[in-house]
Formats: sequence, C-alpha cells, structure tokens
Amino acid sequence: MGTDLVSACVFCAGLFLGSELTPRQGFGVDIGFSYATLARRYDVVGADPTRVDGSDVTPKFVLIGLGQSRQPADGLGAGTAAFQWRMRVAFAPSHDEQERKLANNFEAIHTTGNGRYENYEVLGRLPVTAADSVELIAGRRVHNATDIVNVGESQHSFTESRGLTAGRIDIAAGWRHRWQGLEAAAAVRTVKPESYFATAGTFRKSDGWLWGGTAELRARRGAWTASLLGEHMAGSLTIHEESEPAFNEFNFDADASLTAVKLTLGHSWPRTDLFFSATYDRQRLPFVSLAVLGTEGLLFDGGYHPDSTTKEWFGEILVRHALTAGIRVRLGLRFGFGDETVKLTDLVHGGPPLSLDVNRRGVFGGGISSSIGAPELALFIGADFGVALGAP
Repeated sequence: MGTDLVSACVFCAGLFLGSELTPRQGFGVDIGFSYATLARRYDVVGADPTRVDGSDVTPKFVLIGLGQSRQPADGLGAGTAAFQWRMRVAFAPSHDEQERKLANNFEAIHTTGNGRYENYEVLGRLPVTAADSVELIAGRRVHNATDIVNVGESQHSFTESRGLTAGRIDIAAGWRHRWQGLEAAAAVRTVKPESYFATAGTFRKSDGWLWGGTAELRARRGAWTASLLGEHMAGSLTIHEESEPAFNEFNFDADASLTAVKLTLGHSWPRTDLFFSATYDRQRLPFVSLAVLGTEGLLFDGGYHPDSTTKEWFGEILVRHALTAGIRVRLGLRFGFGDETVKLTDLVHGGPPLSLDVNRRGVFGGGISSSIGAPELALFIGADFGVALGAP
C-alpha cells in the first residue's frame, strides 16, 4: 500500500501505481492515518516578486481495509499474489486556504473553506494457471468543498461562496504472467475525470471517459526487488460552462490525458522492507477544481475557460516492519514538486488569450509569500494485522 489512496492529488497516478509490497499471506486488516497537502502558487506579473497568489488543500485521512491473499507456488514471480482480494476506504476532512496579497493594482483575495475526500478501492487477482493471474481493479477518488471568497474587502467580509468537486473513477482489467524471480503485467484501463465549479458568477462542469492502459515489469533477486510501471489514458471530456452577465451556455468537447511512469527499488530483511520510488506524472485537463487560485477564480467568473497541463515529479519512501508475526507497522512519505501551465480562453467577451505559469509546490516554510515554498507532501502511518480464520 503506497500513499496513492491517501494523497491530496486526485488526478495524480494511483491505484495500479501504488508502491506494492508483498501482501500478507492469508487474511489481514489494514488501518492507517495520513496528512497530505496539494499546493499551487502563481507569481503575480508586475507585482513585488515576493508577493504571490497561493492556494492549497489539506486533507487528514483515516484508512481501513481488509483482504486475503495467497502467494504463487514454487517461488514464481517477484512478490505479487497469485490469488488476492482487497477492499479499502479512506475518508478525510479537508481545509482550503487561498491568499493573494495586495500589490500594485491587484486586489487582495482571500479564500477559506472546508470539504471532504471520499476514496475507495477494490482489487481482485484470480489464478488461471500456476504462472498466470487475471487482475481486476476499480477505484473512486473525489474531493468536494465549499469555500468563502473575499475579494478586496476588509477582513471577515466575503464576496461570494463557491462549490468545488474534483473526482475520478478508475476501472482496469489485466493479465499477469510470472517466471522465476520475474513477472510482467498489462491491463486495459479507463478513467472518468470529473469537475464542478460554481459561484454567483459562473457555473461549469465537465466529465467523460479516457481510455488507455497500464503495464508493469517487476523483478526480484535475493533481497532486492525492482519494478517499472507506466500508464497512459487519453480522450475528450464534455464541457458545460456559463458565466455572467447573460449566462449563455457553452457546450463543447476538450482533450484530456493522464500519463505516468514509476520506478521502484526495494530491499527486504527478515522483518523489515524498505522501498524507494520515483514517479513522473503528467496531466492535461480542461478544468481547474483543486486549490483554485484567486486570480483564476476572477477569470472564471469573467468567462475564461482553462486548459491545464501539469508536469510533476514524486519521490516516495515506504518502510514496513514486523513487530510480531501478526502485526506489521508501516510508514510512507511522499513529496512532489513541478509546474503547471494554465492556458485561458475568453468565451464570453472574446478577450485576448492568457497563460498562467503555476508552481506545484507548498506554501509552508516561510508563509504563502515565500519565494521557495516546500514540496507537496503525503505522510502515512499505519499497520496491518494478520487474522486467523476458523470456526468461532
């Protein structure tokens, strides 16, 4: 179990791309807690360089799961189960925070709000032969929030409220073949991203199915395990947008894609596993609905349509240690950094196109006006427990 199900980033690579430690033989229960953040910041053009528009969303997850697995016979494969089923849920309250400093001719914008994450995952592996398994996986990750926005007013005033939804549904079916110390898997995968953004000045929503696949190559030699995973899904989403003053409806299709590559290297001792991974993640989405900037909110109210391309790197460390034969504790730490380009087209007034260069990095370690920021973070602490099945 990596940190994908307890990450603040809804559209980042996950599910198949979680750091996959060898599952417990037999029946087990997982529990865990996570603190995570997703942050976006934009240096306002023409302003004091230390003054930025920054926004973040911070969930605190509780996770519980259960499952059962059986390893392949004769030492085949590189750590995945031949037979396995697993169910997990991760719920989190979340907090939104956005601030644009008063600078030059730019109005100050402050936003705060609360929301919730509701994440689910179901996985199944069924052996077909001694060396082959079919794999089925489905998941749902969604964030809903309501924010209060203050544009240029005194403290404790508000201009409008806004509703936000960022979600995705993942479904995949694949095949895995095992050799001695080696295994390969491929799957057909579909993803449904969805977005909702509504204020007094605009209403917009989008969703649709992207199609593609996932592939994995995994090897184990002695105490070492290495894996290389990749995924790509692409297609078009259906967009509906309307904005003041007339709230004319705009309905069209827009391209979207999700791509990721992940390399993992791990070492196992008799009671401890230590895994490191690096992930390159690229998202192209015709919406912005997580950690929305104050600058973006004003442009959306004015009728601008966004097209966002994010390129981000993630590093992850995962440690598992057996306290007893039936209790193992787990610690995961993931950090990310990157950049995002948001291209904006004025659908309502026909104004000039705009482009925002947005940094994907935290606002901590010096406040939201810090010129350095900190990596996006996901910290997970949990445990799994072996359970003996038998007559009561």
